[in-house]
Amino acid sequence: MIYCSAYRPFTQFVYFTISALFFFGIMSNSTASAFSSLDTAALERQTELLNEPAVTFEQIWNETHEKVSIGWIRQNGYKRICLQFPDDYLPHSNAISNCLKTALAAEECKVFILADTTYGSCCVDEIAAAHVESDSMIHFGNACRSKASRLPVLYLYPVFSLELPKMLQQLTTLQAECAEREVCIYFDIGYQHLYDPASSEGEDTLHSQLRELLQPKKLIIEVYPPPAEDCVESKQQAESASDAERICLFVGADNQRFANLSLTTTAYQWHILDGATATISLKNPLTAQYIRRRYYYIEKCKDAQTLGLIVATLSAVGYLDVVTRLQTMAKSRGIKTQLISVGRINPAKLANFLEIDCFVLIGCPFNNMYNSKEYYKPIVSVFEAEMALNPAWHMKYPASYVTDFKELLPKGRSFLPFDATAVQDQQDVSLVSGRVRGTQENNDTVETATNTTLATQAKMALMTSDTGLSFEDRTWQGLDPALGQTEPAKIQKGLSGIPIKYSHD
Repeated sequence: MIYCSAYRPFTQFVYFTISALFFFGIMSNSTASAFSSLDTAALERQTELLNEPAVTFEQIWNETHEKVSIGWIRQNGYKRICLQFPDDYLPHSNAISNCLKTALAAEECKVFILADTTYGSCCVDEIAAAHVESDSMIHFGNACRSKASRLPVLYLYPVFSLELPKMLQQLTTLQAECAEREVCIYFDIGYQHLYDPASSEGEDTLHSQLRELLQPKKLIIEVYPPPAEDCVESKQQAESASDAERICLFVGADNQRFANLSLTTTAYQWHILDGATATISLKNPLTAQYIRRRYYYIEKCKDAQTLGLIVATLSAVGYLDVVTRLQTMAKSRGIKTQLISVGRINPAKLANFLEIDCFVLIGCPFNNMYNSKEYYKPIVSVFEAEMALNPAWHMKYPASYVTDFKELLPKGRSFLPFDATAVQDQQDVSLVSGRVRGTQENNDTVETATNTTLATQAKMALMTSDTGLSFEDRTWQGLDPALGQTEPAKIQKGLSGIPIKYSHD
């Protein structure tokens, strides 16, 4: 026998729920989806693919990949291996997993497939790997090569075919431009197998053929992204070159990796050699329109009263130091901060934080530049927030953008010390609102009732909790359960039996 209680607040809640469902049902889809997702969104969601060519099984898994993976696992004695794939590699994930299981049957290894990532496919998802107590990770496809802090990682890149005769034929059009200049050639993932640094000085190699064809003053060939141990050396080498003379060529596609490389490496001119079509195109990453848009976001960050620090990585070394630095700089200006972790961001998620004026995305180098056109509030990178909050960047135009936040920390090549006292002396005019920004806004003075002396009001405290900053100002504050103010109804006898035949029928 089943009994139920006709409790009045529950009845009121059911009535409101039905009314709310009816209300949202008659709303337009554009309005309803602005701040929430429909129930069918999970089934109809499409994968977020980069500008990448379609891959086949042979391109992402061949005898070399298999040999390297099995040797790496056996040499280190790993027993629980996670395979992380981007979205467009998932159709081949089961076949690769079965291949490893068969080869490692004697070692009794367990292989897991990560079909989704917390932040981005380029980052090593150590959080998801920890759920299965993994002791190693094999990462496929696009990789930012951020130094992982918890797991050893093996990176496997696809192998795309490129006909060298067609490539060299296309490069003949750049001979006059590259002559007697420094030339840097970067091979994207998928084409890194074409270059062997051990044979760069020999005859009839790719290095010698390119030098003979282009006749540069200096020829540098690198892979991108570089191995983790070569990142510092590559940056120092790039900075030592003459910016006005360098010609850069990217062998790959116009994707996020090219955008990151071209923004962070100063050059006289950039070219892209598309490996799929063997065509060369001229690219200028830092256009005037792009600079104006990013500086508009920087001005919005300066005008913000509340900053949302979005943590989009939990594996990159140094992200906690960046969070502390941004909180310190914001506090000196009287700006409140909220620390947010929402996984992979989208406009619907960030629209829930109505009180935040600007977001700062703390992510890997390949996952921290957003256009913000689809979002209700602007999103800036750590470097742009540094330019807005640190007086040391005032009236300084950077030679190139910084996408890796570790370069803004001490010992980084773009580090500028933050002086809190300089904030008190800095006053400027907002280029967006036209109001004056300075110490008078952050440190208002009030006159006491007992005397005529001026007392300095304390600075705004750094907010680390309480996401509802102005909850009392909202028109709707949620359901009112009225606990203790209504008398509960009497318990009544409910239905008994089975659904096809109840006792009262």
